[in-house]
Amino acid sequence: MTEPLNDPAEPAHRSLADRATQALLALADQADRKKTEAERNAISTACNRAEAVTARLTTCRDIDAELAVRGVAHIRPSVPAQVARSITNLRRVATQATAPSQDLTERLRAGAVQDSLSSAETIAKNLEQSLQKAGNAEQKRLRPEGLDQPIAVMPGSESLQVRISRIRAAWSRPFTGPIEQLPTAVDGWRQHAADWEDIQHELTRRLASLPPEIKTFIEAAASDAGAPWSLVTAAVREWLDTDGRGDGYGVRKW
Repeated sequence: MTEPLNDPAEPAHRSLADRATQALLALADQADRKKTEAERNAISTACNRAEAVTARLTTCRDIDAELAVRGVAHIRPSVPAQVARSITNLRRVATQATAPSQDLTERLRAGAVQDSLSSAETIAKNLEQSLQKAGNAEQKRLRPEGLDQPIAVMPGSESLQVRISRIRAAWSRPFTGPIEQLPTAVDGWRQHAADWEDIQHELTRRLASLPPEIKTFIEAAASDAGAPWSLVTAAVREWLDTDGRGDGYGVRKW
């Protein structure tokens, strides 16, 4: 025979109805705790997404202003129609969010809020892409003429060659870094462009100081084909034999 189970903490005289009510209250309290946890999770998720996209939009605004100061043209992308609709829906939901009858968790997970967050993320992505496009256009505009053309090499110009290699590397690929680095990249391209002009002036000055025969040989040697052997005159050979100047020059037999 099975003995009835009695809770020693409860008076024996409590009725079944009282005990059932207590059990229901305990279940209700547990449900409330679960609901509160779900609400916290929903709020945390929504807030994290909102904070992340707000930071991206703020960065885009700041970078846009910095490019404007530098005179870099930037065309802002248009707002898609679905984004405008989601903003309207979000405003409507926001006015109802404080109503006691509204389930906050469901509201945060519902389409209006989620669509609005997605729309904000779409705007941020479009802005980042448009800023990157503006940066790449500025990079292309600043690209020096003749950047890929052979450069006449002369003894004592090793430091110039290092600078030339650095400048060429700056235009070897489009900008793909974090959008925060774009203004600095623009400043770098402009400095490299100015440095390129200085290098060209220096090379021109050095070439002009050489005898005509040697100048003609160096310019031909800098070409893809190299200098023909006919340009290697006695004066050129003497110049090449002095202090190892002959290293690095291309000569062809015809």
